Amino acid sequence: MKKSRKLKKLKKQVRIYFIQIVSWPAKLLFALAFKMPEVFIHALAEIFGSAFWYIGFYWRRLAMDNLRFVYKGRLSEKELKHIAKESMKNIIRLMCELIVIPKRPQTAFEKMTVTGEEHLKKALSNGNGVIGLGNHVGNFIYMVVGLTMKGYPISYMFKEPEDKNISSFLWDLKKTLRLNPIPLHPRKQAIKKSFICLKKKGLLWLAVDQDARKGDVGVEFFGIKASTPQGPAVLAMKTGSTVLPIYVKRKGWMEHEVIIWPPIDIVNTGDKEADKYTNLKKMNESIEKMVLDNPTEWWWIHRRWKRSYRYDNS
Repeated sequence: MKKSRKLKKLKKQVRIYFIQIVSWPAKLLFALAFKMPEVFIHALAEIFGSAFWYIGFYWRRLAMDNLRFVYKGRLSEKELKHIAKESMKNIIRLMCELIVIPKRPQTAFEKMTVTGEEHLKKALSNGNGVIGLGNHVGNFIYMVVGLTMKGYPISYMFKEPEDKNISSFLWDLKKTLRLNPIPLHPRKQAIKKSFICLKKKGLLWLAVDQDARKGDVGVEFFGIKASTPQGPAVLAMKTGSTVLPIYVKRKGWMEHEVIIWPPIDIVNTGDKEADKYTNLKKMNESIEKMVLDNPTEWWWIHRRWKRSYRYDNS
């Protein structure tokens, strides 16, 4: 038993050490790109994106495992490999595009289109605020900034990166573009600010597609119960806010299509726990469709089912 614990601890330490080593190319890219013309930033994005695929074998393996689980033999290994590779490259492209935005904020969103914008306008006119059902499909940060630049009163939950350089850059970006992030911690303040945003008839963007450590509910995601943040369902039930699924598709470098679907029908029968589960399941089902509609841009490198052991998946 003691040997097993020591082995697990050793494996964890090795993995952390490896991640720190492999993350250095991304940090180097970040540092270099600030001083370069956009044409070179674009070229670096492609070079480092490919490098991420070839040297990031931990994430490559994780992405392939997740893809095999979701597609269950419906796609060939070659097709899955293509999706995983493009997904990892798109994460690097996302980072590089963020560097370009403050260089030319007035023109960065010229090629951004919004499909289904009528759903957002109608929802905002209802007076109860809007919860944007967010996810890590496409350049979601570009989308948030782009909607802000279009004049929408958008706030978003923000988990501060551990890397100080990246964190500092994001806060500078916030000031430059007048963004309204809500820090995830302290949690009580985050909840309070979320309610204020909706009370003021604003748009609150919340990502629901990643593993939740606390305040989670076990809800099916591609057939297996995964740790799902309960916040969006609780907020929707308490405020009567409209829940709109929103995601992004890449059309090219600094060119994206924001897609907004019709609202999710929120259940509110009075049975809080049952309603919370039902509404979160609806949200997860919506995100599943977004992922399958744009698989090369979802973050397959995330351990989405990390805490599935907590729930009865029989």
